[in-house]
Amino acid sequence: MGIFQRRIEFDIEEDPQGRVFLVGTLRDTRLGSPVHHMVVKATVDLVDGRIHSLQGEMPHVPHEDCRHALLTLERLVGAEIKPGFTQLVRDVVGSPEGCTHLAVLVTNLGHASVQGRGALLVHRFGGGERAVRLMREQALQLGIMGSCYTWREDGPLMRRMRKERGE
Repeated sequence: MGIFQRRIEFDIEEDPQGRVFLVGTLRDTRLGSPVHHMVVKATVDLVDGRIHSLQGEMPHVPHEDCRHALLTLERLVGAEIKPGFTQLVRDVVGSPEGCTHLAVLVTNLGHASVQGRGALLVHRFGGGERAVRLMREQALQLGIMGSCYTWREDGPLMRRMRKERGE
């Protein structure tokens, strides 16, 4: 057993309105004892990444007043998960009114929602050309280009996307 463990998990599915429904959990353990157990639940629009609902709970915290940080989550409802979202989460949830651990979970929610949106597109459109086109459009909107080796400017994926867009 290590001296500290952090586990962050997300389960993502489609809600009845066709939005992405996410449940994220953060669990911290120190010297074998629980320190943090936080859960966030959100619904996110499939196309624009707008947060329609965001709630949280803290089943286990080191101090009772930690739960006050959950009030910051409602300030993110209506925000879009796009470039700048991580900074917004830092400014709102990671503020003195919030909690840095909760901010880590919500930041990861943003990243996981992008993957969930892509998976839902593939599921809904069967992985066909329409799904691929929508995923590429989202990648452009999200500024994913240049974010890693696969999405590098001079790589084959970007060249193919530019060619398809007639650039």
